[in-house]
Amino acid sequence: MREREFGFSLIELMIVVAIMGILVAIALPQYQNYQIRSKVTEALSIVGGVKRTLEVYYGDHNEWPLDNEGAGFPRRPRDFSSTYIKAVKVSTRDAPPCGIFALRFRNDQGLGALGNKWLWWKPTVSTDGGSISWYCGMRGAVGPLLPKECRNPRQRDC
Repeated sequence: MREREFGFSLIELMIVVAIMGILVAIALPQYQNYQIRSKVTEALSIVGGVKRTLEVYYGDHNEWPLDNEGAGFPRRPRDFSSTYIKAVKVSTRDAPPCGIFALRFRNDQGLGALGNKWLWWKPTVSTDGGSISWYCGMRGAVGPLLPKECRNPRQRDC
């Protein structure tokens, strides 16, 4: 009588390798999106300070600043940057200015489809002169890479 052999057959090993391949094919894109979203979150940490500064300026002067320098930021938008942000610019295209500001992501492969794109914020002052809400958006579809509140279509008019 033959002694029983233990181990895996070739077909069993092939099934395991196929399952691992499928799992990697599903998980890898999700992980890459997760990395991009975490970099965007880090980059957007600068936005809170910019919004507060503009809100304080509006509260003190009852108007929005004309440019970066008027808001107290570096004069050149490229001088106001961070690890993933290339520039922050207070818009001067509108007359009178309406507080729109934009940040430009660096042209970094780690940012995926967001590389070198502008993300902007537009303030809306309540009719009673109290609270200020911010509308955020970007031109073009970038899917789930931006926070939900920033997945709006471009709206530049005041």
